[in-house]
Amino acid sequence: MRHTPLLAVVLVALGSRAFAQESSQAQEAPIAALLEKLGPDVARYDMHIVTLANPFFEGRGATTVGNERAADYLEFYFKQFGLVPAFPETSGEKGSEVTTPRASYSQRFDPVEVRGRRGPRPVKVLGSETAIRVGEGDWSPLITDLDYSVLGCSGSAVAEGPLVFVGYSIAAGENGYLGYPPGTDLSGKVAVVFRYEPLKDDGTSRWSDDGSWSMSAALEPKISAAARRGAVGVVVVNPPGVKDENATKLATASETANGEFEIPVVMMSLERADYLVSKADAAHRSLLDLRRLVDESPTIIDLPGASVRLQASLDRTTPTTRNVGGLLPGKGGLAGEIVVVGAHFDHAGYGEYGGRVKGVIHPGADDNASGTSAMLLAAEHLSEVYAGLPADANARSILFLGFSAEEWGLLGSRYYVAHPIAPIADHVFMFNMDMVGRVRDNALMMGGDTTAAGLGDWLKPYLDEGGFSFQPLPKGIFGRSDHASFFQKGVPCLFFFSGFHDEYHAPGDVSMLINRVGAVRVSTMVQHMALAMAERPDRPAFVMDDGSGPQTDQPPSAPPQGRSRVRFGVQPAYTADGKGVVIENVFPTTSAAEAGLQPGDLMTSWNGTKITGVEDWMPLLGKANPGDEVKITYVRGGEEHTATAKLKAAGG
Repeated sequence: MRHTPLLAVVLVALGSRAFAQESSQAQEAPIAALLEKLGPDVARYDMHIVTLANPFFEGRGATTVGNERAADYLEFYFKQFGLVPAFPETSGEKGSEVTTPRASYSQRFDPVEVRGRRGPRPVKVLGSETAIRVGEGDWSPLITDLDYSVLGCSGSAVAEGPLVFVGYSIAAGENGYLGYPPGTDLSGKVAVVFRYEPLKDDGTSRWSDDGSWSMSAALEPKISAAARRGAVGVVVVNPPGVKDENATKLATASETANGEFEIPVVMMSLERADYLVSKADAAHRSLLDLRRLVDESPTIIDLPGASVRLQASLDRTTPTTRNVGGLLPGKGGLAGEIVVVGAHFDHAGYGEYGGRVKGVIHPGADDNASGTSAMLLAAEHLSEVYAGLPADANARSILFLGFSAEEWGLLGSRYYVAHPIAPIADHVFMFNMDMVGRVRDNALMMGGDTTAAGLGDWLKPYLDEGGFSFQPLPKGIFGRSDHASFFQKGVPCLFFFSGFHDEYHAPGDVSMLINRVGAVRVSTMVQHMALAMAERPDRPAFVMDDGSGPQTDQPPSAPPQGRSRVRFGVQPAYTADGKGVVIENVFPTTSAAEAGLQPGDLMTSWNGTKITGVEDWMPLLGKANPGDEVKITYVRGGEEHTATAKLKAAGG
């Protein structure tokens, strides 16, 4: 049932502080005329945005129950709109399966498999026990999540043994720092390991002058170094006095799921660890005393006065997730070609994947319930239009796609383009709406208008009709949403985006802040474009040009950051959590390939300059010239390496 225009006014007034501003700047006056035209759609949009951003959907983390509910929501409305299931469905016993085309709205996939097992894996702690014993006394159990936490890289195992302090457990660090003398044997012992790296008196790194940490502070190599020397278990603890935002926190399993060891690994609170170590040490030194020792020089200290018993059980069964697709079948000779209208419906869940606060629901109203709601509105109206087309009409099929696991690295769209419902060559165009809910000052950003020959001219009347003030995309944004997966496969695309804000990837991204009228205007404009593209007699000719530099006949080396004179030859992943640039793909015969870089490598510095992400790296690449030789530091398999690359000209 549709809401009345009057109810729409009430809903908008309550739900969007941007409503009055947007209305006052709208092209049509007075406001009553605008509401008469947009009222029902605004109310419908309001219903979708409020629902999808509700805490019941758990922030739509890709593998949460809440995200499954969101997928069900999309499927329900696709059915209501009369869309055909987009995907095949396989049934029957193994060896005699039967696949039925166009039988399911869901396209299931394993996000870890798509990502290539890089980055954290979903992990669940099924049970754990940690107990300490001083001397020959009784065992004292510790309290989970207060005294200790099980780390996600822990093995499902049991261990018991005396303690040994191994400092920062850095096998080889800067300035000749060697954490383990040759022949160190930790067999039968539980290693106490400091996080981070040697500290100055103020608690910052001795190996960095900018307040950051070097790669030596990484947790996984520390645990590996102790395990390789025979430790039966590891107790991680924050060094006292360290200056870091996580200094007083126990790490969670989801934060520490990189790698998997056969031994149990826990993190103990500073208070409990300090008590235990001071009792176990023959000289009764505190952790601060021991920290000062290993800040100066690495040392291994047996702690015979206490024992620890560790037990952990973890489940690494990877939950699947799913794209949701509804097909609006075309007519006539163009029916076999596809126009895609898409939006990702997942978000950061409880903050584990890109969220600002761990363990707190991130509603994701703008990112990207806003684009998903706009896509649903487009599906509803275009299905009505197609129902009224004459029998002899020529129109392409329109595929409405809700992508999951975009926040994990565009995984849903990457999976789709690898497993499309028709050959990717039959996909004529892709429209993507990601974060369209915060239109301010009538401004909207658009990318992709150079991805097809003559596209800019073709778009002009629809952009004029939309009435927005169009702005260029911020640097590095074009490659960071699902249209990029289609672009890499040679499909022209357009990306609509209303800009970043203080609530981006934060718990404050709530539906109350969404500009309903602005988002509906975006949806309406995309509907008109999609219909025109579906009915256009000729198909647009793809151009490998994202608007950031010279045209090329090869996939771009990175998300665009402005014109570059060189092409390095890698496709970066979406995120490396601020630790560098993860290489998603290496293109043959390029500088990166000749330097020996491989998919999965983590680039951490470029000619001596530390890089924490694509945004750091691209300006450095933009300053480079053909023929330059650059020294690259990267991490592969937990170990740091260097390579030298000779840069080639863009397009050469």
